[in-house]
Amino acid sequence: MEVHTALVLTVQLIALFSIAGALLLYLLCKVKGSRNVTLDPRCGSILITSADTALGLQLSTYLASKGCRVFAGMKDPVDSLPAKLLKGWMKARENALDLESECVIGTIVPLKVDVTKEDVIREAAEKMGAHLNASERGILAVVNTAGSIFRGRMDSQELHEWECMFKHNVLGCLRVARGFIGLLRPTRGRFIFLGSGSTGDGLLAYTASKNAVEGTACALRDELKPYGVSVVTLDTTGVAAETLYKSPIPFTISDIEGIPTQYSAEVLTHSSLQVIERALFDPRPYDSYSLSVPQNKFICNLPCRSEFVRSRNHSFIQKV
Repeated sequence: MEVHTALVLTVQLIALFSIAGALLLYLLCKVKGSRNVTLDPRCGSILITSADTALGLQLSTYLASKGCRVFAGMKDPVDSLPAKLLKGWMKARENALDLESECVIGTIVPLKVDVTKEDVIREAAEKMGAHLNASERGILAVVNTAGSIFRGRMDSQELHEWECMFKHNVLGCLRVARGFIGLLRPTRGRFIFLGSGSTGDGLLAYTASKNAVEGTACALRDELKPYGVSVVTLDTTGVAAETLYKSPIPFTISDIEGIPTQYSAEVLTHSSLQVIERALFDPRPYDSYSLSVPQNKFICNLPCRSEFVRSRNHSFIQKV
């Protein structure tokens, strides 16, 4: 074999192995980046501070379907629309268990929580402690979905709107941290806050409050580090600010009178929900996770004031 031919073959082999190695490395990174967090059906308890929002409802039902006990905070845990939606969802899941023996279902416990009132937070912490099993020392995580937003330019907004945003978004985080830290220390759990990321016209005061949340989380992280309690923020870039705190959206599926109203908790995609799973269950969580929401939405339809019954063909029908 001539020297020139051998050199050409050597270069071609090196190029071939380089391409194969790059492809293998890409596949490994792809698998690692898209891994699913496998949750144990007995993975413990998680508090969602506000299920009055569509985001809080979506997280509550998603985590409960993974096997968690979810404490769903609401200002009215009995007669409010979110409370009725969660009851309808739980009823549907209980009926589904009759058909799918391998279906894993967690529990949703409605709970009165108001991040602007310390006495309500204190009572909520006591009630949560009463719900825990004897083997449970505390809860795994607190996800603070409570907050408020008012869009408007600085010279057109009222002072009470600024005060409301800082009262809910910043002081609310501090009250939540102080009120529920006693349930996180024994388990070395974690706080998860909605951080900055949403931008746009008329969000000056809102952005200021969210930057304050980031600073609060950073200082809180240093203070709680000796106890093993983690503090995580979620970068909400790609999610409209109003979407984080909007109520469930009603829509009709039929013009026939008597058909119950359906509500959509359409906020995050499935991939974004998996990001929150990693924030909740990674053994060594990062300080921040990016939701990076794609275009396709994850839809969670929740029935209102409905009773689910199983028909002969094993489908579910609703009765008002």
